[in-house]
Amino acid sequence: MVPVLTSRKASELPVNEAACILQADLQSGLSQEEVSRRRVYHGWNEFDISEDEPLWRKYMSQFKDPLILLLLASAVISVIMHQFDDAISITVVRRALLAVQRVPVQREYRSEKSLEELGKLMPPECHW
Repeated sequence: MVPVLTSRKASELPVNEAACILQADLQSGLSQEEVSRRRVYHGWNEFDISEDEPLWRKYMSQFKDPLILLLLASAVISVIMHQFDDAISITVVRRALLAVQRVPVQREYRSEKSLEELGKLMPPECHW
């Protein structure tokens, strides 16, 4: 059985005790055979990076907001009823809300790119 130790529990234990639970030697580490066996069980020590959602799709997902849909419907109804002044003011408010909603999309995009760059900087192996 491959030992499992949560990160929270491991952080609370002394190094020697954590190594004992994980059946690891502090001087020589794990044998290649043991590394292979644990990789089969636990997988590679990597983040699961799923395919990125396109930026345009993230932005379009903002239209699922009920307030935006209500404003869009109100603007369409105003145009149908020939209330162009109302339609224009509703469109201005809707655009302002979309501009405000664009900020979280941009922040999420930038943070994902930063995480990717950090992942490239990290060495794939531990060096002592």
